[in-house]
Amino acid sequence: MNTKSVTNRGLKWGPFTLRIPFIHSKFRAGEFFQGLVISGATAFGAVPIAMGLGLTFEEAVALSFVAGTLVASGPIIFGEPMAPGWVTPAIPIVIAAFAARGQFNGVYQVETFQFMAAMCIEFTLLLFVLGITGWGRKLIELIPNGLKAGVILGAALAAFYQVFVTDMDKLMLQPISMTVAIALCVITTFSDPFKVLAEKNSFFKRVSSLGLLPGFVLAALVAFIFNEVSFDIEWGFRIPDVVSLFNRTSPLAIGFPSAGMFIEAIPLVIIAYTLLFGDLITGMEVLKDGQSNRPDEVLDINLDRSHLSIAVRNFLGVLINPFFPSQGALWTGVHVVVVERWKKGPKEMPSIFDGLTSYYLMGLPFLYVTLPFITLMKPLMQMALTLTLVLTGFACAYVAMAIPKKNSEMASALLIAVFITFFSAWVGLLLGILLSIFVVGFENNKIK
Repeated sequence: MNTKSVTNRGLKWGPFTLRIPFIHSKFRAGEFFQGLVISGATAFGAVPIAMGLGLTFEEAVALSFVAGTLVASGPIIFGEPMAPGWVTPAIPIVIAAFAARGQFNGVYQVETFQFMAAMCIEFTLLLFVLGITGWGRKLIELIPNGLKAGVILGAALAAFYQVFVTDMDKLMLQPISMTVAIALCVITTFSDPFKVLAEKNSFFKRVSSLGLLPGFVLAALVAFIFNEVSFDIEWGFRIPDVVSLFNRTSPLAIGFPSAGMFIEAIPLVIIAYTLLFGDLITGMEVLKDGQSNRPDEVLDINLDRSHLSIAVRNFLGVLINPFFPSQGALWTGVHVVVVERWKKGPKEMPSIFDGLTSYYLMGLPFLYVTLPFITLMKPLMQMALTLTLVLTGFACAYVAMAIPKKNSEMASALLIAVFITFFSAWVGLLLGILLSIFVVGFENNKIK
């Protein structure tokens, strides 16, 4: 195969490459149908969050439509060889911040989305500056290990607290199906005995590659059998109510944030960037591992370009509907599945962009306009959010526990996590700095 014809396929614009679906990237049925089902299980996880912030169900679907379309633009419009997603670990921390402000109670307030805009604007500016200067890696190396571990462990604690304390009443509305969903998804994603079984059995290996999908589908079936959910399927199509969403959330319509909101948002933005950079490193290492098997397609992996592409996506999101932190670098499960298929050779997947573009449904957001799908998913959206938070909590705990190298770092990380979760991001970060100076001591934190 001609390496150049695959690698350079697309239209260059600035540092980015536009790959038009069906022209510069080819349709892959396997990835498309996996993406159709898995996106269906997770795409509307944002809906309960948006409704908690005071939006209607129709506006929440429109929010998912906007966020999902921008996420899908990562490999298609910007040419990023990663499967993009939310900065998922930051979600429970952000929810806790809004709850502390009395703004996660289902009541719409203009100030809620002005504060959301403040976070998105700062995040966009930070990404843009670090992308232009290339200082991202240097900034992360300045953050001590104990503080890094504390931030990530704080995301884990916040996720578990949201599911098992704050939303316990919602969990008890579907106790049997929720228990089945959580148990199955944790086992298929994190269980070492299950991984050993998957290595020996092709069926279980296939199940493990589908992430939360098998557990979600089985739990939905259990919920229906035990009457924990009821479906009211509607037929037809409906365009998401983006106009109403814009009028109630965009700073161009409701006004820009105050200076105080920008100051209050700073620690949340720093935390989100720390988590985002971890995703970037993870995505890059997975690609480098796969590259050794695919000399025919040399990938252009560029962290600075990744910063800029995420900055542009967040900027567009600010103008239409600020939703922090929905525009990130990596949907880890999808990224690993696509790369594993790509590693098998050009006969299996000619270009990694064929797989990525197909997984994101060739950039066609028809899920959000199809009433049968939306009404089917409506009673299952809380389950999708719960699974997202639980798996995020497990993943963050895994990563956080591996970072500290000294007992003082471990103790500091736990204390920082507790303060971030139960007090505020500002208090947690300030405590982390003090502990790093007076308890742990600063060291050179080279990224490994």
